[in-house]
Amino acid sequence: MIASMKKHTGKQLKGRLGAGGGNTERTTDLMAESGLLYHTDWLMDDQPFPLKVKNGAKFIYVPYTYQLNDAIVPGQGRDAAYSPQMIKDQLDVLYEEGAESGRMMCISLHPYWIGKPYRAKYLDEALGYIMSHDGVWQTTADDIAEHYIANYYDEVVAHLEAQKKKGLA
Repeated sequence: MIASMKKHTGKQLKGRLGAGGGNTERTTDLMAESGLLYHTDWLMDDQPFPLKVKNGAKFIYVPYTYQLNDAIVPGQGRDAAYSPQMIKDQLDVLYEEGAESGRMMCISLHPYWIGKPYRAKYLDEALGYIMSHDGVWQTTADDIAEHYIANYYDEVVAHLEAQKKKGLA
């Protein structure tokens, strides 16, 4: 799969979201062995987090969400017009918290939902609101993984090890 992606897109695969967010006990280790940097299979937190893998590679979890997922909103009994308000509310909280420590906000989009003309205008509204804030980095999970590993991974792992030695982790 990794070679096929590179062949057909010219882009190196760095991580993935499993079908339905699924994985097994071995998935993370197999991904790291294949040279990948991250997975997005868990629905927790709003910051990346280092994961231990058998080969010792630097590997992380990058947050994903079902809460701001365009395919889930209709199932919650909400129409498309509700989506931008959810996104704005989420951003307001994370932006405030991000003043102390960076936060990540994932907006899960699917062309078969958001690509419909009557829905696309709501995405434009939400993105306009997001980008009206200073310091917002509009990026991809690949870029987040690379940035986190280069700038925070070692520090967080050292902190976790120190906590473990104190019996706090």
